[in-house]
Amino acid sequence: MSVRSESRQKTVTIGVRATPIEKEKLKSRAEAFDVSVGELCRQAIFGAVPKSKTDQDARRELAATRADLGRLGGLLKGWLSGSFEQGAPVAKTHADVVKLLRDIEATQQRVVAAVKKLAEK
Repeated sequence: MSVRSESRQKTVTIGVRATPIEKEKLKSRAEAFDVSVGELCRQAIFGAVPKSKTDQDARRELAATRADLGRLGGLLKGWLSGSFEQGAPVAKTHADVVKLLRDIEATQQRVVAAVKKLAEK
């Protein structure tokens, strides 16, 4: 069985009259959602809610921040246990641990900000 590409499956053109201003608004809106004008129209007609480019960017930022937190936690654990192959840091002072914990807390705040940004949409 031969599988046709999506663009070859869409063979019918539907014409819609619009003013030049409306056309530009459609183009701008499609760009904001990072889709074609045709895809934006299909999603609107069939009831899908298009995901804006901002939402997609926020999700990527959130995923990257979450990964950063995992790496920081792993580094903290390895640092405190002295399990680095190149040797543990010479001095594990209270101030060093507090600084690392503050870095982790700052990253957690970035995650919270990203979640709030998504929730506002």
